[in-house]
Amino acid sequence: MSASSLQPNIMCFVTDQMRADHLGCYGNRQVSTPNIDRLAREGITFTESYVANPVCMPNRASLFTGRYPKAHGVRENGIALNPNVAVLPQLLREAGYQTSLIGKLHLAPFGAKFDTVENEWELYESKGYWDSGGEVPLPFYGFEHVCLVDGHGPYVFGHYKRWLDANYPGAYDKLAVSQALESPSGARECWKASIPPELHYNTFIADKAIEWLSKRDENRPFFMWCSFPDPHHPYSPPKPYCELYDPAYIDFQPARRKGELDQLPDYFKLSYEGALLTGGLRGDLRKTVDAHYREIIALTYGMITMVDHQIGRIIAKMERESLLDNTVIVFLSDHGDLMGDHWLINKGPFLFRGLVRVPTIWRIPRAQNSGYVCEEFVSAVDFCPTLLELAGVPVPEGIQGLSYKNTLCGEQQDRREAVYIEYDESYISDRLRSLRTAEWAITAHANRPQGLLFDLKNDPLELHNLWEDPSYQNVKLELMAELFRHTAKADSWLPRKLCHA
Repeated sequence: MSASSLQPNIMCFVTDQMRADHLGCYGNRQVSTPNIDRLAREGITFTESYVANPVCMPNRASLFTGRYPKAHGVRENGIALNPNVAVLPQLLREAGYQTSLIGKLHLAPFGAKFDTVENEWELYESKGYWDSGGEVPLPFYGFEHVCLVDGHGPYVFGHYKRWLDANYPGAYDKLAVSQALESPSGARECWKASIPPELHYNTFIADKAIEWLSKRDENRPFFMWCSFPDPHHPYSPPKPYCELYDPAYIDFQPARRKGELDQLPDYFKLSYEGALLTGGLRGDLRKTVDAHYREIIALTYGMITMVDHQIGRIIAKMERESLLDNTVIVFLSDHGDLMGDHWLINKGPFLFRGLVRVPTIWRIPRAQNSGYVCEEFVSAVDFCPTLLELAGVPVPEGIQGLSYKNTLCGEQQDRREAVYIEYDESYISDRLRSLRTAEWAITAHANRPQGLLFDLKNDPLELHNLWEDPSYQNVKLELMAELFRHTAKADSWLPRKLCHA
C-alpha cells in the first residue's frame, strides 16, 4: 500500500494481558505462535511499544480515543468511557467504513450494578445486565455490528454465553474449575478446562469473524476489532492446548531479587502479602512457588497458541477472499503481565517493563519494509491517529497521540524520546505518573514521597531502585522536570477556547 492509498480494510487482532516476550517473533523459543510470527515476517514489529495505562479499561480507551486516561476520563478499571467521546470506530464509520466488534471490548465495567450507576450506558458491558437479558444499542461505540464476548474463563458472558446456552446446554459449566479435566495442582487460578475446543470462546470469536467476513458489504471498506479474552487469568485452556507445554521444561527466569520489595513503596509488599487489593491483583503470593509459576506459564502458552490458531483461521479466510492485498492487519495486546517478575503477577500500579511493554505488529499491504523491526518508542495513544491517517481520515481535535504512518510506510519521521504512562489507583489513594526513556524509568506519586528510579542501561531488569540514592539526585531532578512536561502535555485542551473572554 502506498502512502497515498485511501480506505484500506482494517483488521485488528487483540489479546488481553499478553507480554511481548511471550511470542516467538519477540524471541521466545518455547511458545508456538506461527501465525502471529508470520504477521511479523510480513509486517513491522515494534519492540518498544508501551501502554498509556497498565490495566484493561484505561488503556483500551486510550487505544480508541488517542488520548491519555486523564483526558478521556477512564482513569482506572471500573469507569465507563462516555459514549459522547469521539472514538476510532465512530470516526471510521462516519468516513464510510462498516465497523464490526467481535469479542472483548471492555470500555464499560463488567461489575456495574443497576442500583449504583447514573447512566444506563454504564451497564452495557456488565455481567448483570447481560444475565438479565440486556442488549447493547447499535451503533455501540461506533460499531454497527457487535458480537460481544466479555469476561474471562468461567466468568465469560455476552453473545457467546447466550449462543452456548441455547445450543449446547451444560457446556458453559465446563469452563469452570469444578469440571476441570483433572484435579488442579494448587497453582494460582490454574486448571485444564473440560469444554471441547470447538465450543470454546476463542473458537467462537474466530467462527463469528469468519462468518462476518463472508457476509460483509464488499462495496465498503471494513474495520474489525477481533478481540480475544485470553491469555488473561484464569489460566484454563481446553485440550489439546492445556497439554502442549510441560511445566517442568518451562524456562522461568523472572526479573526479581531477594529484598527488592523493601526498596519499593509500601503497596508493593502489601500486595505481595495479600494485605492489599489493587485494580489488577488480589491474594497472598507468598506461597506461589516457582513450580506454580511454571505451570501458570505453561497454561498461558497454551492459551496463546490457541489464540494464534484462531488468528490463523481468520487470516486463511482473508486469503481465500483475496483481502490481504488491501487490508491493514494489526496485532496488539492491551497490556502485559508481571508473571513472577518482582515477586508479583498480573497487573496493577507496578509499572515494570513486563507489564507496560506490549507486542505491536502491523502488516501493511505491499509495504517495502516488510520484516522490519522498529526499536523506536510508540504509545497506545498513537494507535488511533495512525489508523486514521492510513485510512485517509482527518485526525480530529483533541487527539494526543502521534501518527507513525510514515514509519509503517518506510519513510522517516520524528521519533519519540520517551513514553509517558499514568495510573490512578483508588485502592491506594494515589496517582502514579511515569516516564521511560532509553536510559531511565522514573515513577512519581501524587500522595507518597517515595518513587521509583531505574538505570535501564546498567539495570535493565529494574531490580535496584535509585530513588533515594544520593548519587542519582541530579538525574532524578532532571527526569522529574521532564516528567512534569509530559504530564502537563497529557492534559486535555478540550473544550477549546471560543473567544477572548
